[in-house]
Amino acid sequence: MLNSKINVGIYGLAVLPIDYLSRLGDPFEQTCKEQDVDPAYRDVFTTGIRAYQLVTYLKLVREQYGRGVANQISSYQHRLLEKESGGDIISYTIRLIKDVLDSDTVAVDTEIGSIDIPIEMNVALSLLLGVASSPHCVSHPDQRNAEIGSMDLDIDWLLSHCLTRARDDMKKVFAPLLACVDSGVHIDFAQAWLNDRLVVN
Repeated sequence: MLNSKINVGIYGLAVLPIDYLSRLGDPFEQTCKEQDVDPAYRDVFTTGIRAYQLVTYLKLVREQYGRGVANQISSYQHRLLEKESGGDIISYTIRLIKDVLDSDTVAVDTEIGSIDIPIEMNVALSLLLGVASSPHCVSHPDQRNAEIGSMDLDIDWLLSHCLTRARDDMKKVFAPLLACVDSGVHIDFAQAWLNDRLVVN
């Protein structure tokens, strides 16, 4: 349990989303349960969504406090995740997602011009090809094109949709909270804010 007598510091900012997301429950159930997803993909969806939620949170922190604070929080979170069951897989997936987000935007040329592919689509493909629990995980980049061709129809779009929803949910909950924290609120206020927004299905 967090100390309710201190202002939210770096460590508190690192713990808040991990605590909130663990109480929220299964990421798949929160963002994808209405989607018709083959059970073989459930693990990669669950891992990818949780990692993307934490990456989204770090992006919000970076926008509010700068890269230095975001890097400190990322280090704390990495250590916290190491202690959790499956935390090493989430940490690996976070790195995978960050690599995609640091890459160039992908565009497709069509008859009506060039169309940018949503970043969540690029993240979804990277997760499907790079997370060990995915049926399409490949060990070498040369295998990617063939593996993409063997994927279930629209599975990348379904995962992209779930990632987008997870991103939007995190922004809705944490963007206003981080603005309040910047004003010097106490940790008990932050916890109450999250408790009010906790919807467990």
